[in-house]
Amino acid sequence: MKKNKSISDQVLTSITQKKLRPIPKWEFVAKTWILWFGLIISLVLLILGFGLSIFGFIDNVIVPYLWLLIAIIFFILSYFLFEKTKKAYRFDKKIILFLIVLLGLGIGGILFKTGLANRIDRGLETRSTYYRQIVPMKLQAWSNPQAGYLSGTITKIIAPDSFELTDFSQKVWTITSKNSQTEVRITPKIGVEVKLIGSQTAATKFTADEIRPWQGRRQNILKENR
Repeated sequence: MKKNKSISDQVLTSITQKKLRPIPKWEFVAKTWILWFGLIISLVLLILGFGLSIFGFIDNVIVPYLWLLIAIIFFILSYFLFEKTKKAYRFDKKIILFLIVLLGLGIGGILFKTGLANRIDRGLETRSTYYRQIVPMKLQAWSNPQAGYLSGTITKIIAPDSFELTDFSQKVWTITSKNSQTEVRITPKIGVEVKLIGSQTAATKFTADEIRPWQGRRQNILKENR
């Protein structure tokens, strides 16, 4: 008993000297909410980073390295925050890592496929003066008609297999496709942005072997014009 009492006295003395106090319940609740809020934000930015990285690599429209770096940073942060949650010890770490990657790539892929990644990129460009300086567009890759690459906005439908396109330098082109021989992925409508692979046949004429949407969505280009 004396030994137990002595230990108790030591603990009480230590608490008094260090001015320790019980942590109120609301503090635990607040920390839990902040932790989960941080985890959700990290996952959202992870998904956004993956989505815009996929958009940059596959559609070759933007330089994606900043978004890839963001994805990696928030992948690490997401895992770290999850490990801090109350019941994280119950889960295998490798499974958690796999699920975080799967979530990021899965939903990020959906952002790309549906064109949301492109719209997010454009929205950030509109709202931030400096965004395009750190995430430049690869317009030059799709503005080289002599090499067989052309992009711009459809401004006039001439025929089922022909339309007028204004490129991003405001030059007007007459585009001709090869109908069934042309790989087409979008319905030609006025105002739609496209990128073309083919060959330049004259100063302002281009024959398209492949017609892609600027943002990556696939549709049948001629179904509404036949």
